[in-house]
Amino acid sequence: MVLKKRKIQGIWSSRWTFLAAATGLVVSLGNFWRTPQELGHNGGGAYLLLYLGFVVLVMLPIAVAEVRIAVRARGNPIHAIDQLAHYAKASKHWSLTTQIACIAALLLAANYAVVSSWLLAYVAKMASGVMDGASLDVVAAELTNLLAAPEQMRFWQRIFLLAAISLSAMNVVRGMAGVLRVLLPVLLLVLLSIVYYSYALGDFASAMQWMFTLRVADLSWRGVFSALQHAFYTLSIGTGALMAYGAYFPSGRSISRQLLALVIIDAGVLILAGLAILALVFDQHIVPGSGPALLFISLPFSFGNLVFGDIAGTAFFLLLSILSLTTVVALMEPLVAYMVERWAVWRPVAAIMAGGLIWVCGDVAIASLAPASDLRWLSRSFMEWVDILAANILLPLSAWCFVLFAAWRVPKVVYGVRDGWFEGVFFWLWQALLRYIAPPAILVVLVVGLYLRVTA
Repeated sequence: MVLKKRKIQGIWSSRWTFLAAATGLVVSLGNFWRTPQELGHNGGGAYLLLYLGFVVLVMLPIAVAEVRIAVRARGNPIHAIDQLAHYAKASKHWSLTTQIACIAALLLAANYAVVSSWLLAYVAKMASGVMDGASLDVVAAELTNLLAAPEQMRFWQRIFLLAAISLSAMNVVRGMAGVLRVLLPVLLLVLLSIVYYSYALGDFASAMQWMFTLRVADLSWRGVFSALQHAFYTLSIGTGALMAYGAYFPSGRSISRQLLALVIIDAGVLILAGLAILALVFDQHIVPGSGPALLFISLPFSFGNLVFGDIAGTAFFLLLSILSLTTVVALMEPLVAYMVERWAVWRPVAAIMAGGLIWVCGDVAIASLAPASDLRWLSRSFMEWVDILAANILLPLSAWCFVLFAAWRVPKVVYGVRDGWFEGVFFWLWQALLRYIAPPAILVVLVVGLYLRVTA
């Protein structure tokens, strides 16, 4: 069974290329501004073990299904599900699953573009030395001033989207693959350099105690749900991006091993980033913030009060900007691939169209950040409502529907299972996790996550 396409986009030249591309997708800002705090407040090592268990036993089987289906169909997520539904004599409406995923991916990319404008602005701020020796109040005022300057945010957002569109417009095999292969090792070297800087100048011992001490008594039911929710977002389940990249996966390679390596890399980055950030913050004897407060107040204050902090801070925010760039490019890929394969649109034009949609949505989001904006409802900005719609409704909804389709409607032959006893046992275990564990877990992410977000 091969999907007939109007335009063949190619196959990654190696497993390393897929791993580099997928790492650019899954290593996101959540590893830096959310997880370190969640670890410390929810049992440290207990939270980490629970999170890794959810990733391996719940989310990894879903990711394997996504990539196996994409490899089998060799098409964008919408065409892949449509093709398999036809092959399995299932309803054609199953393709709505990936259509919802494409919409969610674009909405997330729009919010990422706004946050990336802040990151680029802070690259310039750190490089200019404006944070050197600044007090906590002055650093907090810098963020307040930035959020009150929509034109400045739009300027940096346009630079970011121009870079994203340029990367997305490249040929999959000769262009994008080459850039991603180079970017990943460079980013890892920068991260390791920042970790060493934090080890040399920060309070590394306190950071390790905060993250790794096993405190089961501190792990509440909200902490358990937080670990499950973060595991869900880790592999970008429900966006279709992993399926889009999986369509270019080279034949004859182990998908499970590659995705397990991806989980290990993501967990390693999460731990290293948490240690680096918390060591710097604890060294200044301040309580680390959460979310944007951690990245744009606590950290700039810490860098500003350390030797060579301007250099380290510039490198750190540049690292986050590039990680955000690779994430947005991956989120654009399902729609770009669909336009190229379904409508034979020239890839640069498809990238510009997808980027234009992100720019419009992001521009409205920026306008909603002003306290007196008309784009605020129930004390929430348009940007917050977009995040609720995408992250708390569309993503888990599309993921839940996909799991039901992949577990119960896709024939075994599609997954290419061999007749050996080991393959048979492995397939039975994987299918059991996909059928009986993943659906209720994703449903919990949808229902509980939406409830907690709306009532917060």
